[in-house]
Amino acid sequence: MSLTLLVVGAGPRTLGVLDRLSAHASASGAEVDVHVVDPHPAGAGRIWRADQHPLLWMNSRAADVTVLPDASSRLEGPVRTGPTLYAWLDAHRAELAQEFARAGQDALRREVLAVQEGTFVSRALGSRYLSWAWDRVVAGLPAGVRLTVHRTRVLDVRDALHGAGRQHVALEDGTTLDVDAVVLAQGHPDVVPGPREVAAREFADRHGLGYVAPGYTSDLGLTEDEVTLPPGRDVLVAGMGLAFVDLLVLLTQGRGGRFEETPDGPVYHPSGREPVLHVGSRRGVPYRSKITYQLTERPVLPRFLTEEALPSHSRLNLRRDVWPLVAKELAGAHYAELFRSHPERTALDAAEFDRRFAVAGWGSPDLDALVAQAVPAVQDRFDLHRLDRPLDGFRAPTGSAVHDRVRAHVADDVARRGDPGFSMDAAVFHALLSGYVTVAGLAHAGRLDDASVAEVDGWWHGLFSYVASGPPPRRLAELLALADAGVVRFLGGDVRFAPDEVGGCWTARSANSPDTVSATVLVDARLPQASVTASADPLLRHLTGRGELRELAGGKLVVDPEQRLVHADGTVHPRRFAVGPWVAGGGWAAAFARPGLDAGFFRLNDRVARAVLQLGTVSVVGPRAASSAPSRRTTGVR
Repeated sequence: MSLTLLVVGAGPRTLGVLDRLSAHASASGAEVDVHVVDPHPAGAGRIWRADQHPLLWMNSRAADVTVLPDASSRLEGPVRTGPTLYAWLDAHRAELAQEFARAGQDALRREVLAVQEGTFVSRALGSRYLSWAWDRVVAGLPAGVRLTVHRTRVLDVRDALHGAGRQHVALEDGTTLDVDAVVLAQGHPDVVPGPREVAAREFADRHGLGYVAPGYTSDLGLTEDEVTLPPGRDVLVAGMGLAFVDLLVLLTQGRGGRFEETPDGPVYHPSGREPVLHVGSRRGVPYRSKITYQLTERPVLPRFLTEEALPSHSRLNLRRDVWPLVAKELAGAHYAELFRSHPERTALDAAEFDRRFAVAGWGSPDLDALVAQAVPAVQDRFDLHRLDRPLDGFRAPTGSAVHDRVRAHVADDVARRGDPGFSMDAAVFHALLSGYVTVAGLAHAGRLDDASVAEVDGWWHGLFSYVASGPPPRRLAELLALADAGVVRFLGGDVRFAPDEVGGCWTARSANSPDTVSATVLVDARLPQASVTASADPLLRHLTGRGELRELAGGKLVVDPEQRLVHADGTVHPRRFAVGPWVAGGGWAAAFARPGLDAGFFRLNDRVARAVLQLGTVSVVGPRAASSAPSRRTTGVR
């Protein structure tokens, strides 16, 4: 009853799997040697490492982040709960402040002293929580679990020539291992440039232009790079998501600009080192900002997106079979909250509205007529298309008019997302979160067809991120100040960024504007598109080359419902597992969990840990058992 396990990657997902493996091993007495391989620090990994610019923030409130189970977590075996990010920072505030002071890290010292439940902390400070959580999990490993951390990369994994099921592992530092199981949890592997990026680079080089390809903003060194992004130069920016927000911070405050607080909001004072950023995207607006208040009563979910409401056929199509139920779930939560908290803005008895709404089909004339009768004010009605595409159909006479329209949209969004008078938005957030988990569960269970699984990671994830996973409202208030200071100009939506061979420049033209904007620099402000076949990760390249991975449309790798790798020929490898954002149907891919919601993050970690232990013929425990006291462990670092 012994097992040797390789885990590729040392970020939050590995932390979670190790925690659940520890819990089951402590109850069963399993003997497990665990090898974790990652060149970046254990616990935080690459994306959440501490050595990032202190201006880069996490994208969730401190009280909404946890990597350890809580009382709501329904898991098999012992459950050892842990604090949220905020609870941990609050409990260790004084000692952390002293530590930062001794290290000369005054920005972190000030930050930890001021942090509150609703604070969006820096990634550098959040990294400390992840490191602490890793150390806590390691300290709780039972005597039979031995951990070795290798600060290098995995080059390849092959089926061993001798030994049933054994996996032969080659590390970049020359170490070789033979293991019984492998869990891939690399997080966000880099990809090699695709045809679009190669063509853009070649065009830029021919004409002496600047081009910044998609990448992780914190890794691009743009704060000090005044050659690629010169001060005062016009720069086209493709993308208005979270990568854009990071870019904005590094090129403004990161270059010495500052915000002055006024009763009307922040005012930006340039340093003179900023470029002029002309920004646009498909939607033409940034992600919706985070909501800054809490509902007094959460909607009952799910109500419409239930197993009973889904068609009975086994392979569902996301748009045809699932999306109408998702949309009705969102609208139902919106109107339930409107009638509950703002009845003075309705014109029909709440019970009658609810009865008629429940039987009306999504998008039907009956539903439209009901809403028109019951909700007099247009701004109180749920308009999913307008929520998703606020500039659709808008055409302005000038680019300046487009800029003004987008600025007004951002200002309205910031005000509305902080106003409990529109608490319907918070209800929609909870419904969208519930729907996201449900859709991810359908993908995970193999209920969706292949095209739909690709769309889970495409337009559905994009919509979710846009509505529910946007930046802190402070960042959008700063965006408004930057627009007023002339540092940012809004291009609008459905922007076509293109090379101009004749003019020797980059151009951008929006569907909302008649103007064409030219510049000598183009920034692709987005993360690299996931692509297993184009991965820069040597392990993924080798597995792909031998047909030992299957890539779905959209570039992500395919796993079965047990998270086991599916080969190109459709067979399943019984000893290789994968988790993370580059796995198809990645609704389970979040790096953290939201506390109090029995998060799928922990249930998935639990299933993977149990499946791994079963490979060693170790009997795992059944229903939840009492927590066992931490015991001795052995760790090592190569």
